[in-house]
Amino acid sequence: MSNRRIARFNTLVVDHLVSRLDRTQKENFSECRLFDSDGSKYLLQRAQEDPNKIRLSFSLAAFAANIAVAASLSTIAADLSARHHGYCEMSTDVEGSYQLVLTIQLDTLQLQNPTLQLQHLQSIGCIRADILCWPLRQALLQLRAGETAQPDTFLIYSKPAQPIIVKQTNEECVCVFPIYVSEGSSKAYTNAFVQGFAETRRLGAGGDAPQCSFTSGPAPVPVPEDVRDLVCRASGGFVSIVVLPRHVRDATLDELTWTLLTLQDHVHYHVKCFKALIHSRMRKRMQSMILELGQAKAGTREVLAAINTY
Repeated sequence: MSNRRIARFNTLVVDHLVSRLDRTQKENFSECRLFDSDGSKYLLQRAQEDPNKIRLSFSLAAFAANIAVAASLSTIAADLSARHHGYCEMSTDVEGSYQLVLTIQLDTLQLQNPTLQLQHLQSIGCIRADILCWPLRQALLQLRAGETAQPDTFLIYSKPAQPIIVKQTNEECVCVFPIYVSEGSSKAYTNAFVQGFAETRRLGAGGDAPQCSFTSGPAPVPVPEDVRDLVCRASGGFVSIVVLPRHVRDATLDELTWTLLTLQDHVHYHVKCFKALIHSRMRKRMQSMILELGQAKAGTREVLAAINTY
């Protein structure tokens, strides 16, 4: 299986910010609107009061459904501002349909070497991943510290209408991923792939990786009432991943949360690849059978011609 992963940062945002560091392009720049694959929006504008500043306004596509994100938006902005201290500030004081605005200090970034500049800009381009991962990241940190007061269940939407159910306790954090597929052959391909995916992870993980399982029936954890109908439409079944305190490490925390948030996209990508592989094998087998049939027909004509001659 391929190790394809979805990049945490938006490459278009990073490319535009890199071009803004160039003085000639900075002077000709007014504003630019960009969109992510899930419908999230970016608006880059030159600050009116200072040409060395760029404002990046961000709008999360599934913001209204992500209650855990909306409730902690001010805390998220303060934490990310501290993380980007010196070259970027974040605020929730933004107009229109956007939720966050980042003020980027171009003159400060220009003092860095090109490698550090790119690292900082890629970190800014991770704004969508940082916001989406925030509730799960905090849950994993509480799990490692043993600070979960009581069992808690909350939802994360990596994409609109595709919830991830997170059940948090003192001993473990269970992430349940409903798999949404269209009816027909796609459902059979998805079930076959997801079962193999979970079984491979279960047998090959040992004691180091989180436990992975698959169920085609009801959700393995209680589902909040307001999304029960939405979760019941997951015709592809449910993938469950159990994260224990030993799995949460500072060096891999961001990678772990992003991998969990994008698991549904990972599954859909590999289901398409799996379907294409099966189709290519079927076409190859069909072509082989047609060739054998043609050879058999040619042999039959030769035998009939020999009999008639005799």
